[in-house]
Amino acid sequence: MHSRSRRARLTFALAFMCTWGSTVRSAPPVDWAAVHATTMRGIDLFYRLDTDAAIQTFDSVSRMAPGDPRGPFFRSIVHFSLYLLDHNQHDHDAFLRASERTIAACEQLLNQDDHDATAKFYLGGTYGYRGMLLQSEGSMLKAISEGRQAYVLLEEAVEERPDLCDAHMGLGLFRYLVTKAPRSFHWVLKLIGITPDLEGGLQSLMLAAERGIYTRNEARLYLAQFLFNEHRKDEAFRYLTELCQEYPENALFLVLRASFSQRDGRPDDALKDAQEALRRNGRHPLRYVQEIACNTLGGIYFARSDFASARKYYMMYADSLRAPERISNWMWYRYGVACEFSGDRTTAIAAYSRARKNKDDLRPNDAYYYRRAQELISRPLTAAETMMVKAGNAFGAKDYGTAQQLYDNAVRIAGTDQEAQSRALLGTLQVQYEVKQYDDVVRTAPQLFALSPHRELWVLPQGYFKLGQALARLNRKEEARRALKMVDKYDDYEFQEQLEERVEEELKGLDD
Repeated sequence: MHSRSRRARLTFALAFMCTWGSTVRSAPPVDWAAVHATTMRGIDLFYRLDTDAAIQTFDSVSRMAPGDPRGPFFRSIVHFSLYLLDHNQHDHDAFLRASERTIAACEQLLNQDDHDATAKFYLGGTYGYRGMLLQSEGSMLKAISEGRQAYVLLEEAVEERPDLCDAHMGLGLFRYLVTKAPRSFHWVLKLIGITPDLEGGLQSLMLAAERGIYTRNEARLYLAQFLFNEHRKDEAFRYLTELCQEYPENALFLVLRASFSQRDGRPDDALKDAQEALRRNGRHPLRYVQEIACNTLGGIYFARSDFASARKYYMMYADSLRAPERISNWMWYRYGVACEFSGDRTTAIAAYSRARKNKDDLRPNDAYYYRRAQELISRPLTAAETMMVKAGNAFGAKDYGTAQQLYDNAVRIAGTDQEAQSRALLGTLQVQYEVKQYDDVVRTAPQLFALSPHRELWVLPQGYFKLGQALARLNRKEEARRALKMVDKYDDYEFQEQLEERVEEELKGLDD
């Protein structure tokens, strides 16, 4: 009898591990293998963008296993993702309702066993997503509070069950994202005992991507984006291409790959993927896929200086928007510029007028492009500015010879406009630095520093930073330090926090 009891316990333990071991132990008996298989089917439907079927499948999981957090947790992820894509209040509210059900289920399980690592995974994941929602809405302090709960729970889950690879997805996501928090919030992170860990975050995400069960796709998607941002582009493309191949119905993966290719200086690959995404979406149209693909195509054509095509796709994007207030000022600015190049000043003004004022410490790019949009409402682009737009596109495509010629022309035709002159000279420094003409940077920089722009205050400290980098590459370290420390002479300018962080990194490099 004792031996049979021990074998029964062993059989149950093996089933527990193989089916992701729910800690729900209520009658009537639950077919945990079926619960697991149904959950996997729901995840597969979600990544195939059949979101209605995915929601129904996760609801069936909840009916099969009442009190288990799986059903409401994955349902909440569907609504969270749809809200970020489509900005639909219904999905916002549905996410919060599903997350509350997940929290209630997890707390019940933890009341029974406060070492239940699986329950801590679901609970930590839920708080993590709630924190990301708050962050997207600009509530940083509340987001950090929810994030702290997520971090503690996920860390405990991993400590108690190191083999719970899915928990590493949330932990890795959190560890990485806190490294990107604005420096003005670092004191809050320190106060609550959180230390940013970029490499540790990436390693946790890789573990989930390679060995996770439920979070493998999500981990690969985040990894692709984070690795690309960290200039580990080959790895990023590998993860993303895997997703493109496994889920050909998901045009969003193609759109993201198009964006990567564009930023990586491969415009033909970018255009091919974005156009294919639109074609695939035509089979079973989803409005948010159409929106994102049109926005991406607008950006691709803008970067190619094909402003008529950029205007066309930006217009298609803008006309279909459900929540235009959530669109970046950068997009409205580029849409307006594309219209101006196409001779449509009226639509350009309308686009510029849709830019909104934002706090610089949270969204510095939006603050800059809001100011630029306000300027261009009152006057059209100057000849020098049109040259710089094209020069910026050439620079992005790594056509440095064309970029240099256009920046030189912009300096020449700017006349007495020190705002335009300063921006064009900074562009020249950036080109010279990229082609490793460091002596030319040193010779050109004084021309920039002789100017006194009143609006483009950010240009001069950026110029000193670029000069410092060039001097460091010439191994003129003391001069490099002096140039970099000149950045401290400036205050209250756009992109200040980001630049000061880069200066700190460059100075540390000089000391190594």
